[in-house]
Amino acid sequence: MGHVDTMTKTAPKVTKGSAVHPRVHRATIKLGRDMALARRVRSLSTIDMAERMGVDRSTLRRLEQGDPGVSLNTFAMALHALGLMDRLEGLVDRATDDVGLLTAEDAVPKRIARSRPASTRRTPAGPLGQRAPNQRAGDGAPAGAMP
Repeated sequence: MGHVDTMTKTAPKVTKGSAVHPRVHRATIKLGRDMALARRVRSLSTIDMAERMGVDRSTLRRLEQGDPGVSLNTFAMALHALGLMDRLEGLVDRATDDVGLLTAEDAVPKRIARSRPASTRRTPAGPLGQRAPNQRAGDGAPAGAMP
């Protein structure tokens, strides 16, 4: 049997075919509860809120129940309807990111390639494209290596 989430007393949530980490699930539940409270504090009915967001009430209900499958756009539209869009815009702002503040922006690479294990890296070719003595033709693997 899988891990049981103590906040909801259920097995891990699965959405759109993917398992959701229990901490993520707890966070989306809290976010949904907070979103519902923010709506009620502003005296907005679910009908009015859904209309402001441009979604059905059922989608708003899923958001407020913490369904992790609700789209980022739906979440953003809810924040906009509540007048809280600045919270999303500043969510991972470098000014509030301790790690980001330690690194100069121009020193951060534009892209980061996924590293491959050493056993799958190609052996560099010698001068004029010649293979290294222990390299098989065609695949870049060392001679005697299994495919």
